[in-house]
Amino acid sequence: MYTIGQVSEMFDLPISTLRYYDKEGFFPHLVRKGNIRYFSNRQLPTT
Repeated sequence: MYTIGQVSEMFDLPISTLRYYDKEGFFPHLVRKGNIRYFSNRQLPTT
């Protein structure tokens, strides 16, 4: 599991962009614990 900050660094994307995508429904299976979003390998692209 990765926090939004970790994913932001991994893909050189602003956190605000990831939050926007989440709000638009691009991550339907995103895990939330409190106010923290956790991304699994399922949400991340594979190479």
